[in-house]
Amino acid sequence: MNRISICFTILLLFISGSLFDVKSQSIKVDPDLNEKLNSGIIIARPVIQIPVAVYESSGIAVAGPNRIWSHNDAGNTNELFCFDTTGNLVRALLILNATNIDWEDLARDDQGRIYINDAGNNENNRTDLKIHRIPDPATIVGSVVEAETINFIFEDQYNFPPPEPNRNFDIEAMLWKSDSLYLFTKNRSIPQNGMCKMYRLPANPGNYTAMLMGSVFLGFTDSEARVTSADLNLETGEVILLTSTKIVSFVNYPYNHFFEGDKTEHFFSEPIVQIEGVDFVDNERLFLIEEGSKRGGGYLYEVLWQPASSVTEIPPGGIHLFPNPFTNNLNIAKTFDGEIRFDLWDVSGNIIMQNIPAERELTLHQLSPGIYFVRLIFNNESQMRRIVKL
Repeated sequence: MNRISICFTILLLFISGSLFDVKSQSIKVDPDLNEKLNSGIIIARPVIQIPVAVYESSGIAVAGPNRIWSHNDAGNTNELFCFDTTGNLVRALLILNATNIDWEDLARDDQGRIYINDAGNNENNRTDLKIHRIPDPATIVGSVVEAETINFIFEDQYNFPPPEPNRNFDIEAMLWKSDSLYLFTKNRSIPQNGMCKMYRLPANPGNYTAMLMGSVFLGFTDSEARVTSADLNLETGEVILLTSTKIVSFVNYPYNHFFEGDKTEHFFSEPIVQIEGVDFVDNERLFLIEEGSKRGGGYLYEVLWQPASSVTEIPPGGIHLFPNPFTNNLNIAKTFDGEIRFDLWDVSGNIIMQNIPAERELTLHQLSPGIYFVRLIFNNESQMRRIVKL
């Protein structure tokens, strides 16, 4: 090959790289890419810069491989925006009867309806939490729509705001499953205690109390513990939570108690500080959305996802204790007749209660906050459970 040919080839490679490297200033070829993928580390590949109309994107709902819905963060217009994977703004939809106090995350149900989470609560002092529901946008004619509204309070919040160590009522992640919405907290406790709480709400308009379903430890740093989005794979049942450092997966859970299932953490090769939304595109791909600034929108990312090989949703059976963590009383649900008795230990192995009869609830308000172990005795069998007193 002569010198002219060599120079021409180099020029073509340079031009090609410039055209197709979306974030050429920050994305570099990783020589250990294959090893990272095989070890569970995930790579977020930038697809396009999102339209400037939704530069402060704070949620995502994927209506199709080339139709992505999003919205801006607190204090912006009460609009949803749809764009495609070339970065073109396809549609804007004004929600007539809703104010964007602090919109955080979107969810879609099996009818294509979109739920808008207005429960962002940075200071943990809001008493006007709500979720708006609109029909499948594909069925809406025009650019305006009225929403149905779900108003709610938390069953375990009594102060607005609570003391700094208990500030864990900011909801920036939500998913829909069956007939319910599941809400996940972005932990703002000081010091950071690492717990993400999950609440359940009916997915229908009305006024409700959000029931605490459980909690999971995600890490002692804000980047690990603060959940900014959630999603459910409607096909497999896999549940995922998003933070700036990782995606946490839950499978094989008992009857919508996701945190009691098998948990797997997948870490990003590099943290994405302002990552705000995650949604399944299909079984093998996720879209993530990044908040930008007034200088320009953030980016839409694609993550290649290893689908769960087996997701088993275990039906209710035996004995179920809820909520866990609890405040005063621990409820008991069982699928059989007969007496239950229980023993209780603290984490040091000290017996606190022994051979106590239990019916529909355990009255444990006298316990100090902490971790305990319960042995349930029934029908000549026994089961050990870990419980957390708040």
